[in-house]
Amino acid sequence: MSTVTYPSETFPGFPAVVMDCPEGWVTHLVPQAQMAIIQDRPEGEFRPNVVVVIQRMAPNQTVEAVIEQAVQKFQETPGYEEVGRMNTTFNGLPAVRIEGAWTTEQTGTIAQALRIAVVEHDGVRDLVEVTGTCAGPQAAEIWPQVREIQDSVQLADR
Repeated sequence: MSTVTYPSETFPGFPAVVMDCPEGWVTHLVPQAQMAIIQDRPEGEFRPNVVVVIQRMAPNQTVEAVIEQAVQKFQETPGYEEVGRMNTTFNGLPAVRIEGAWTTEQTGTIAQALRIAVVEHDGVRDLVEVTGTCAGPQAAEIWPQVREIQDSVQLADR
């Protein structure tokens, strides 16, 4: 009987992630996310957050299909309005930034910024999504900080 190992040459690990955590923000565990930080706020207030999720892409999956899937998910959110979309870079990689907002009965307006990039390494491609979220009334104060945190993300092979 043989054994298999993760990470290994056959099953490469995800890239390592480094992200700034500004004063007033703290780490936070989020299921299915590799990393997350939240702004420390009083109980009951919406806590702005930035979440990093990395997923292995299928061999035939295109970046365009991934972006279309993200946009479709946003558009399925009742009341969602896209505020802006642009090609950008992220850790030196081509990336897309999509920003939008919607309203819920529980929290009011929610603003969200998504950055998507694909990292090719060790014969695989990994989709990296960095999502920043805050409540609408917090956006004027928080949005520049969310973008700075997203800009700070660095990826490296293990």
